[in-house]
Amino acid sequence: MAKNSFYKIVKKATNDNHLRNRHGRIFKANKDHPVIETILSTKIKPKKVLEIGCSTGFVLKTIRSITKAKCYGIDTSRRAVNEGKKLFKNINIKNGFFEDKSFKESKFDLIICGFFLFLIPPDKILKIFSKIDDSLNCKGNLIIYDFYNQGFRKKKYKHNKFLHTYRYDFKQIFLSLPHFKLKYRKIFKNKKKLNSDGNTEVSLLKKVIF
Repeated sequence: MAKNSFYKIVKKATNDNHLRNRHGRIFKANKDHPVIETILSTKIKPKKVLEIGCSTGFVLKTIRSITKAKCYGIDTSRRAVNEGKKLFKNINIKNGFFEDKSFKESKFDLIICGFFLFLIPPDKILKIFSKIDDSLNCKGNLIIYDFYNQGFRKKKYKHNKFLHTYRYDFKQIFLSLPHFKLKYRKIFKNKKKLNSDGNTEVSLLKKVIF
């Protein structure tokens, strides 16, 4: 699939996703949200936060109220970003693809991968991860929030016939590098499913200095 075609399809898919899940994204995230729970449990106190896949910025809104950090976000859904700009005026969010955008702040203390990696083909993900590494301060933290998986699985995306989902242990790409260390990890079980297919995982990685 050509780059432009892939990006166009992802934009439509994320707009559709926003409409399906809109009700839960127009209020601040509560303390039970996996990302918020991770920040509270680990007691990290970032000053500058970037969330990739931020939707309306509803998670960032809660992070700002907890940490007083400057919060930035990016999402491929124009609908979500436009709504977020109206709802959460003190959150700086942009519409687009992270690897193609720049921010006023070039370095962040915390970067969050907010449940979008499963839609990115493996041959495109390294470009994203390389920019994450470049954008993260030394001693900064990285949170990866996505589906829990132990092996690699590729399957058709049920919400868009032109996309696949790719499920594997995303954090291992960073942990294969000597300057990232795993500090926290938790699996959240989907109570509606007996198997692990719908379980999610949050991992907190720290960038270390040699």
